[in-house]
Amino acid sequence: MAEALLRLERLSRRFGGVRALHDVSLALDAGEVLGIIGPNGAGKTTLFNLISGLDRPDSGRVYFRGQDVTGRPAHWLAARGMARTFQNLHLFDRLTVLENVLLPAQRGRQPSLVRAILAGRGALVPSRAAAEAALAAVGLAELADRPARELSFGQGRLLELARALALDPRLVLLDEPASGLSPTERQQLSALVRDLRARGLGVLLIEHDVPIVMGVADRVAVLNFGEKIADGPPSAVAHDPKVLEAYLGGEMRGGPLADGAHRPPWLLEIHDLYVRRGAVPALQGVSLTVAPGELLAVVGPNGAGKSTLLGAIAGLFPATSGEIRLAGDALTGRSPEALARGGVSLVPERRQLFTGLTVRENLVLGAYPRYGLHGGWGGLPAPVLASLEQVLALFPRLRERQGQHAGTLSGGEQQMLAIGRALMNAPRLLLLDEPSLGLAPRLVAEIFHTLRTLRQQGMTIVLVEQNVRAALAVADFVYWLERGRVVRAGTPAEEATLAERAAGLGAPAAEALGG
Repeated sequence: MAEALLRLERLSRRFGGVRALHDVSLALDAGEVLGIIGPNGAGKTTLFNLISGLDRPDSGRVYFRGQDVTGRPAHWLAARGMARTFQNLHLFDRLTVLENVLLPAQRGRQPSLVRAILAGRGALVPSRAAAEAALAAVGLAELADRPARELSFGQGRLLELARALALDPRLVLLDEPASGLSPTERQQLSALVRDLRARGLGVLLIEHDVPIVMGVADRVAVLNFGEKIADGPPSAVAHDPKVLEAYLGGEMRGGPLADGAHRPPWLLEIHDLYVRRGAVPALQGVSLTVAPGELLAVVGPNGAGKSTLLGAIAGLFPATSGEIRLAGDALTGRSPEALARGGVSLVPERRQLFTGLTVRENLVLGAYPRYGLHGGWGGLPAPVLASLEQVLALFPRLRERQGQHAGTLSGGEQQMLAIGRALMNAPRLLLLDEPSLGLAPRLVAEIFHTLRTLRQQGMTIVLVEQNVRAALAVADFVYWLERGRVVRAGTPAEEATLAERAAGLGAPAAEALGG
């Protein structure tokens, strides 16, 4: 039996108290496309970093072309035929498109500075031919002489892929290559991946657009909480109960307080909102409304614009056009600090606590935008003390750990602290970005029990959440985002198929499979 092109044996990696990967084993043959999917925080990029030499595993081995390459640096692996793209673009903006690709195309052709000088400009001929071939493969040949800074975001993605191909690799690692691409460019990308497979290359593909993965991959492996939970043909993986559970979350008790059929006047109104993240059109004409005391869930696949939406409401991302109003007052153009003082509190996706401060200090700082800290740490204003007591009553575990540094808390306790810090501002509107991210099911249930309590107390909440079933169990109304646009909206009961669509494993995946 022939040796696999890439073989991973029981890779594990921890970051402090976080288990990013645990005992992950995989194999990839030449001429095969292996897709890697999983929810946010599943360990996909960590896996790529261990394979490509940007990080070392705590345990386990990486074998490439029959050789143990565990811990070898990225440049060493690139010289032996391993190429990688990244989620974030890293182009040389001041160079032309062709010059960007010439740099990797010279890999192995100029072994030393002295030989390069003696060879002269003629030595660039083979490299230029390789660079031009790589640009032609991704459809950028006509833009070769244009400065890279003039490319659209989607064209920049294709240029990064061309640089990887210019290395003349045996293995290509593609990390979210379809992010920011137009539908036409996505079709071009799928065709290119199939062409790489036909040429005998191995392709390892991370992509949040699950239908693309299902359409091009020979096999799909699924990660969840750092562990491999499935590995097989796309059709089998798409219907695996463990995969659906990972994407959609477990069943949650409870349900919406209201059916949403007659929603009261709005607290939050968003009309025709457009937001760009750099060159990426992240939100494209989003409109939605939230009633006072309502819990609104915003769901959809990775890259749909959900976090951008919360960031725009909180003032972190300026609107290109459109309108955001809170109780009739315009929020568009106001600073995050002014919005926080006005009662908009955001719990960010990865909590962003002050890990060197205690639990109590983190909580007190949450009250600063509205109340200030004129009395210092010792003499807190009465409203701050009242808010602190309310938060500690809501999260008894935090009361027990008031003097403990935030960085020493468990993941679930850190999420409780992040929510508690936001509540210290006595918000009129609470924004929650992926509160279940990386948490075990028991802790997810605790967090969502808290959200249900807050809703019953009259708190207005906008929730972005990858655990769709948990979100639907507490939501009064649901919006579905896809590629920066609202594609559906309704009550959880009306959106019975929304969970399957959010996972990307329902009808779109079936269509990608030709089913």
